[in-house]
Amino acid sequence: MAFVKVAVVSELTPGQGKLVVVAGKQLALFLTEGKLFAIDEICPHRGAPMHEGYCEGSQVTCPWHNASFDLATGKHLCPPAKSGVKSYPVQLNGDDVEIDVA
Repeated sequence: MAFVKVAVVSELTPGQGKLVVVAGKQLALFLTEGKLFAIDEICPHRGAPMHEGYCEGSQVTCPWHNASFDLATGKHLCPPAKSGVKSYPVQLNGDDVEIDVA
């Protein structure tokens, strides 16, 4: 699959997540420190919505149980999560934010 437009950059608030759907997948989209990131929307620990998480730098913390994840790689950084989430390539094309879920 190729990159698909999911938002325009003006719809994003730095440090806050946005729920987007691409090819039937729910993803959490973040703009932080001038960089765009996309990860799976559902926390692997108990199913929390990751777009509601607390974002600081290149990390997001689950809003329910405080598991932290690296936004660039999806790797989990601390319990209670025992696994990471998938991260997806994101690009800016003009003002369009695009994600590749392939």
